[in-house]
Amino acid sequence: MIEPRIVRRYATALFRAANKAGIIDQVESDLGLVSYTIESSPRLAKVLRSPQIPRDVKQNILRAIFEGKVHEVTLSYLFLLVDKRREEAMTATEAVFVELANEARGIVVVDVTSAIELTRQEENRLREKLSARTGKRVELVVRIDPSVIGGLIVKIGDTLIDGSIRGQLIALREKMIG
Repeated sequence: MIEPRIVRRYATALFRAANKAGIIDQVESDLGLVSYTIESSPRLAKVLRSPQIPRDVKQNILRAIFEGKVHEVTLSYLFLLVDKRREEAMTATEAVFVELANEARGIVVVDVTSAIELTRQEENRLREKLSARTGKRVELVVRIDPSVIGGLIVKIGDTLIDGSIRGQLIALREKMIG
């Protein structure tokens, strides 16, 4: 398993190259195709991760699959990962790249957990409040989890706001015990 900091370093370098070339959207789309292709083909993933397969063979395989389907910058990035023996980063790069692209676009993805499905009006109101708080455009990823009982759990990056009844009950229990 490749370390997240290594993936971040490579993804950041790719993002800078894509930004300089004005092709952030294209590379983002390319990385989705690359990830999907590798993850949906266990044989391909095994070949790419195998230390016994020579680098030039791996690059020829990547060229045969992706040449003409992804931008040259993306293909060069894949070749670099093979050269540096960082093939595992091929699928891990997508999430980090999307995060960097969203940050550059002024978008923040917020995970929201609710006991019940939110109405469109509630989602819009929450989006507005979070947008005012973060100063960025907010994209909500809403999950339903009846165990929160009521209220919401909101995760913005590393910040967790637990406004759930379950969270309040746990805090009350700890206060009474402690």
